[in-house]
Amino acid sequence: MENKKSNTMAIAIAGTLIIAVILILSTVWMGNAAKEDNDEAVKTVSLLYLDELAGRREQVVENNLKNRIRDLQVAIGMMEADDLSDNQHLQAYQARMKRLYNLEKFAFVDNHGRIYTSMGNQDNIREYSFDYKTISAPEISIFNIATDDKKVIIAVPVDMPFMGVQFKVGFMEIDMDEMLSGISMDSSPDDATFCNIYTRNGVALSDTILGGLAQEDNLLEAMSHAQFDKGYSYEEFMHAFVNGEAGVASFTYDGIKETLNFVPVGNTD
Repeated sequence: MENKKSNTMAIAIAGTLIIAVILILSTVWMGNAAKEDNDEAVKTVSLLYLDELAGRREQVVENNLKNRIRDLQVAIGMMEADDLSDNQHLQAYQARMKRLYNLEKFAFVDNHGRIYTSMGNQDNIREYSFDYKTISAPEISIFNIATDDKKVIIAVPVDMPFMGVQFKVGFMEIDMDEMLSGISMDSSPDDATFCNIYTRNGVALSDTILGGLAQEDNLLEAMSHAQFDKGYSYEEFMHAFVNGEAGVASFTYDGIKETLNFVPVGNTD
């Protein structure tokens, strides 16, 4: 009888331990599952935030460029016959427009490719990206893109006679710092979120890569050294980025986890 009670007690204790272990394991599993669900929810909200932030910045840049195109067209449209009567009058008008719109240049290109500025004529048309012979709509490009002295070029087609030649293009040249002055690059007070503008080749217009985190001077090169999270890859990122598509990528760079959300700027290449 005594042995029977002992066996029953042992079985009960063992059963209790097994149940206890099952409950503990279940609690641990549920805790891990809850943490994974929580992490996934936080990631989803973060991605939505970044997507919204990138979209808003894109709109600011696009609207800024549209306003600059309008300013250029207005400046050209206000010219009178007297402003085109000779070099002196033309340069005086150009100088006024430079001061009014805070420009590096307010210039014209004639049918021979000569550039007319408020400081005199230039023959370096080949250094500019637009084609003065074929331009048919407003074009936006970057001058000195391989240097720290980048300029934004906004060019529009014109058809204006001037002292025996025909002006074919009017353009404004804007310092990059001036162009970006109205666009917030730092997007949060704790510097946890950064915004930048890149060309499709990975050149940063503000000369800062990944918010200053990267040592490389090109975004595409920096991303090639990152370790991408599961579900993302460098190949997918590259394909979307160079083809001007919106996208997102989570990765670790130099031991720091980052998420990059990118969206193309409308009306540019």
